[in-house]
Amino acid sequence: MDNSSNCQQLLTIETISVAFKNNQRNLSDRIISCFYSCYQLLFIKWAKITYAHYPADIIEFAAGSSFTDGVLKLKESASYNKLYKGRASVKTVLFHYCRNMLLGYLTNEKRLAEKSKKLYPAFSNGTAYDMNEKEKELAESRHERIMLALAKMSAADRQIIQWRHIEEKSNDEIAGLLAITTASATNRIYRCMQRLRELVEEMEK
Repeated sequence: MDNSSNCQQLLTIETISVAFKNNQRNLSDRIISCFYSCYQLLFIKWAKITYAHYPADIIEFAAGSSFTDGVLKLKESASYNKLYKGRASVKTVLFHYCRNMLLGYLTNEKRLAEKSKKLYPAFSNGTAYDMNEKEKELAESRHERIMLALAKMSAADRQIIQWRHIEEKSNDEIAGLLAITTASATNRIYRCMQRLRELVEEMEK
């Protein structure tokens, strides 16, 4: 049986409610992994079409963040037995949460800007000091190149960078979301950041 079939068996309102309410770690991790493999790219595609008047890189970034927040909101609702159990499908319920999160990002540009700005200190190894105007201008320029480089990366790689350096998830948490070992997650995070640096360096030459 392929992974898609396995996911569809897990992604029912009843299974999700039992897993999160009873804190069944292994089952919960598999469910979250299925959310990402089955629905994340679909939600981002929907967001790009629905909000086509926004720049593609901005809406993709916001949709990716919103999807993660939506998954966490669904998990929280299920944990407190507040997950809607009518005739709606899991996809409908999840997208409802994700859409609400996305609208929150898009109506609060300051919040979106602040979240995306976290990429710069992560990329520059967290060097912190008071910058003069010239240094601020250079930092802004590099941040723009970072965002352009991210747009060239795969959605999966962008998601890992977002989890680690924007949402500040631990390597263990990322491993759980991807249903892989912590060592494998650490390697993937390193490779993603290395690829991002290479793309930015190419732009700077």
